[in-house]
Amino acid sequence: GSIVGHEMMHAFDIQGLRYNDQRKYARWASAAFMKEYTKRAMCLRQMHRSVERQKARQELSNFYDSENLADLVGVKIAYDGFSSLPRSQRTRILSGTNITAERLYFISHCVKWCREVQFGSGRYAPDRSRCIVPLMNMPEFSKAFECSAGDLMNPAERCGFWA
Repeated sequence: GSIVGHEMMHAFDIQGLRYNDQRKYARWASAAFMKEYTKRAMCLRQMHRSVERQKARQELSNFYDSENLADLVGVKIAYDGFSSLPRSQRTRILSGTNITAERLYFISHCVKWCREVQFGSGRYAPDRSRCIVPLMNMPEFSKAFECSAGDLMNPAERCGFWA
C-alpha cells in the first residue's frame, strides 16, 4: 500500500507539478500554491536533516525532496486504508507477541529499509530516515507506541503535506 501511494504521489511531486492534465509541460500551480508546497517540502527536509544530522540542501531537489514527499504521503495513504478496517482487526494481537496489528503496520513500513547496502544515495535519503521521518509525522504512530510528547518519534512540530 505505501509503495503504491508513494508512486501515486510522484504525479504531484516537484517534477509532476510541471505538467498539466494533458501531460503537456505547463506551470499550472499558482505562486501561492508553490510557496506553501515549498514550505512543506522544506519542513520535511529539515526533519530528515535533524534525523541524519546532515547539511540540508537549500533548493528543492527534483529527486531527493520528491522521494521524501512520496515516502511521507505513501505511508499515510496506506495507513488510511489500514485504519478503515474494523477496530477488532486493527487491535488484534500477533500470536505469541504483544504486537497489535496496528503496531505491525508501522513495523512493516520500516522492514523494507533494513538492508546492508543503500542504493541511489544521491537520489534518496538514507534508509534509516526513510523509515523514521514519515512515522515521526504521524500522530497515529505516537499513539500506537505510546511515545511521550517531545520524544524523537512524537515531536512537537510535524510536517503535514496534504492534510
